[in-house]
Amino acid sequence: MERLTRNDREAFRELTKRGWIQSPEERSPRFVEDSPAAREAYCHWATEASRFFKGAKPVRFHGSQWKL
Repeated sequence: MERLTRNDREAFRELTKRGWIQSPEERSPRFVEDSPAAREAYCHWATEASRFFKGAKPVRFHGSQWKL
């Protein structure tokens, strides 16, 4: 890994002092505008967000019920 530059260290120190404040643009969208461009942007955001999970999600159901 590379070492942090002086500017990076100062920015990190300043961030730890004041805390991280998330902007509304960085949050997950609560409402999607009713336009094709906004829907496309939401689909791109959801696709990128789904790539963060790297674990295995086990399915834990058992039984002899015919619907299983």
